[in-house]
Amino acid sequence: MYEPQKELPTPSDFHFPFPPYEIQQQLMVELYKVLENKEIGIFESPTGTGKSLTLTCAALKWLEDHEALIRKELLERLQKITKEVEKLEKEQNVATDWIFMHSKTSEQKQELLELKGIKKLLDEYEEKLNVIKEKRKTLNQKKSNGQKTKKSTIVDGGREDILDEQNVVLEEANNSDEEQEEEELEKPVKYRDVQIFFCSRTHTQLAQVVNEIKRTVYGERVRCVSMASRQQLCIHKDLRKINNTALINELCLDMAKNSNSKVTACDGDGCVKKKSRVNMKSMGKCPHKSQTLVQELSELSLAEILDIEDLVSEGEQLEACPYYAARMATQIGQIVMLPYQLLLHKRSRELAGIDLRDSIVIIDEAHNLLDCISDIYSCEVTLAQLQSVQHQIVAYKMKYASRFNSANLLSINRLIFVIKRLVKILTTPSVDATTDVNEKSNKFRMLCTYELMSEGDFFNIDLYELLKFCERTRFAQKLQGFAKTFTMEPRPSENQPPPSVGGGKSSAAVGLLKRLQQNHEEKLSKSNKQKKQDEDAKVSPSFEENKQSSAMLISSLRPLLAFLEALCEKAEDGRVLVNSGDETTASGKYDSQPSLKYILLRPESHFQDVVKDARAIIVAGGTMQPTNELTEQLFSSCPERVKLRFYDHVVPEDAVLPFVVTKGPSGRNLCFNFTQRSSTVMLNELCSVLENLCNVVPAGLVCFVPSYDYLNSVYEQLQKTGILQRISNKKRIFREPRSDPQIGGAVEQNVEQILADYSRVIKHQQGALLLSVVGGKLSEGLNFADDLGRGVIVVGLPYPYCNSPEIQERMSYLDKTLGAGSGAEYYENLCMKAVNQCIGRSVRHIRDYACVYLLDERYARDNIQRKLPQWISRHLQVATTYGKVQGGTVKFFKQKKLKVNGNE
Repeated sequence: MYEPQKELPTPSDFHFPFPPYEIQQQLMVELYKVLENKEIGIFESPTGTGKSLTLTCAALKWLEDHEALIRKELLERLQKITKEVEKLEKEQNVATDWIFMHSKTSEQKQELLELKGIKKLLDEYEEKLNVIKEKRKTLNQKKSNGQKTKKSTIVDGGREDILDEQNVVLEEANNSDEEQEEEELEKPVKYRDVQIFFCSRTHTQLAQVVNEIKRTVYGERVRCVSMASRQQLCIHKDLRKINNTALINELCLDMAKNSNSKVTACDGDGCVKKKSRVNMKSMGKCPHKSQTLVQELSELSLAEILDIEDLVSEGEQLEACPYYAARMATQIGQIVMLPYQLLLHKRSRELAGIDLRDSIVIIDEAHNLLDCISDIYSCEVTLAQLQSVQHQIVAYKMKYASRFNSANLLSINRLIFVIKRLVKILTTPSVDATTDVNEKSNKFRMLCTYELMSEGDFFNIDLYELLKFCERTRFAQKLQGFAKTFTMEPRPSENQPPPSVGGGKSSAAVGLLKRLQQNHEEKLSKSNKQKKQDEDAKVSPSFEENKQSSAMLISSLRPLLAFLEALCEKAEDGRVLVNSGDETTASGKYDSQPSLKYILLRPESHFQDVVKDARAIIVAGGTMQPTNELTEQLFSSCPERVKLRFYDHVVPEDAVLPFVVTKGPSGRNLCFNFTQRSSTVMLNELCSVLENLCNVVPAGLVCFVPSYDYLNSVYEQLQKTGILQRISNKKRIFREPRSDPQIGGAVEQNVEQILADYSRVIKHQQGALLLSVVGGKLSEGLNFADDLGRGVIVVGLPYPYCNSPEIQERMSYLDKTLGAGSGAEYYENLCMKAVNQCIGRSVRHIRDYACVYLLDERYARDNIQRKLPQWISRHLQVATTYGKVQGGTVKFFKQKKLKVNGNE
């Protein structure tokens, strides 16, 4: 990659689609400088200020200027050095010190040769880009003439060469390390341009950014690629009906192997063989993996800006896989849109072909970046999963014992031994000599990775080599295929006598697997809902058998391998939480199922690759305060590169009226801490506040409470006191549904339906009260603009469960590494970030307005107010009596109504 010697001047025009506000202009100027100077920028711009569009316009402007400078400077340097070489060659003929002149001429010739090589690669790169540009023109002409793109089976002349550098092998995720190294050696040298990787938390947010780009002049010329998981992009009629992401990945890879005739048999010897007839018949090959059609769809995604839904739609028309097409297009895209997981997880980046060297990384909605990294690299394996996978591997070994070579047999025995020791840790009570056996402290234990391996007596086993064995031999896929072979056979009657002793190891293995499958089917039948059963009835019988028999295998072996991989991390980076499963905690986070959970405590260890490789990093969000956590935990290795920028809201000074409500209508102090909030006194005060505010706040009012349990308590108290009925005369009441892991998709639909009903009621000029939970589905990423959120209530300070072993360990770790008090600061920051997200749901644009009510006397403290957004804290009114809140609210909305009527 060529790096210009000149610096780019900061422009004044960023081709924003409309006249930018002052803070938008400032943000674009500062971001441009950060990119040019290869720095790390932390930007806070309140929600509703057009942050995402501002980020992309500034970044794309810099990228275009940078590319133009490279081409201009490269030509100038070529011409200059060519002339210098010619001059030196003439001087060398008459020079007295010909040795010095020869050395100088050689240096110039070497530089000229390097520049010519770069120029050649750049010319080849631009030829391919020109073909894409011509394709874009053709598409635009067809659209203007009302023509539709049709399925094509013929590759246009020269099109096969357009994305040669993107010929990523479709079964890349299945290749061994040796095969991947060979492929890399075979790849010719290509010109690499700077790429922008734009990531956000959800696909919906990314789709919104893509639509914003389309509105700009960059939408006519930028190569924008949207990446996502198989679950989002798969168009296979059967796979897309499955909700389990891991299962989709497994079945997709199996189909890819069938398509390419590169599959492994389930014979346990580690050799590559042809697929068995049973699996070929039941799975078949994927009809959408044609290399020609995938490449055609990849080119189409580069020629026209497509979000995820558009890409899927085009893939269905061409009958080409959108997932692999997006992976192809990534190699030549200018801006790549991708979710957090694909960027932050190193293994996922590698498999997706993402190269961050000298790139620009923009992380939007980054207020929970630290927690997100920790969650991605944390993993858990339960006792039931360990026991299940132990039975499976033992049966597999018994079946194919005679076919293993000594090395593979040794690795499998070691894997079984490690599993047995982990099971023993969870099933053997641990007695601490310093505590009573009956004390609750023994329910959870926090161990270093080496302490767990020492207690399990497998510290002398090389887990890294064990994982390499599983990857090299594709042990997970073989074990899954082995189980399928037997589970698809008819199960004998329970009254049938057991197999004879002469049945041998094979009979024992079959019986073990069938009992395992029977137990799994019984559990599956209890958890499945009627709606899910109706949907699954449409799936072909053979496919349904594969799905059911594979689900448990994936949920058993994959978590185990992930946990073993985590044990290979540095000991100081994380801890292992041993949960004996005696009882459930008050937070409900830990159930009665024993488990081992690896908790990443040092996110910087997994973010350093991004910091080291990327040219510049932009971390942006609506509520980034406090930022010291980011700088201390992610960028401690390069604090000189970090630039902090905070911007005000675009709304006028009188657009928001925030209150700290310290007293209720009866005059009692409001304190909604964990010990007091459920008391009858506090519940009655809250119900009275809701009733009073519903009488004076027009249109929509959103109330956030600390937990789902507390939401139920509030609702029951509203019913008990009769206030619910009185509020219903003014506003219709909606409640956020509680998440249920077993029916996750149904919860999503319920939330969407509630939001749709809430919006419909308000649009019909009726009032509505929406009771929500801090950190729930409605507290982040949603837009309660205008009448949808004229008032936002936050009840109490939503601190997380203080006795959580994870929270306590993180606080202790931060105190040790960052100094005393860092843990308490972290705990408080968790709470305030959640509060700030709730506040940010209202006041979404320059003409919007709303009232904010912080119900708790603790909000009057200076340390709490310092962590509120500046556009809230500087207008904050601490009400010593509730009458000031009620009167101030009436006056605020009266003035707004007069102003609106006056403008009309």
